[in-house]
Amino acid sequence: MRALRLMLLSIIAGGIVLLTAAEPALGQCAMCKAAIESSADAAAAGKGLNLAALVLLLPPVSIFAGLFGLFYRFRNIQGRRR
Repeated sequence: MRALRLMLLSIIAGGIVLLTAAEPALGQCAMCKAAIESSADAAAAGKGLNLAALVLLLPPVSIFAGLFGLFYRFRNIQGRRR
């Protein structure tokens, strides 16, 4: 139990260190950055690109979550008896 608590505490501490030490990063490719820089309303274009990235992220995440849910639900189906 003590080892589990120590491991959990170290994971939380590591996560806090990573979150506080993280620097802002440019998340767009060179073409996206050029499109934002050349647009008249850069803030709106940036928000649009961020929304597009989230929309493109939804299908893979939902497929992964669905498959994980199925695998978790039927994880021990061979060992069950009727």
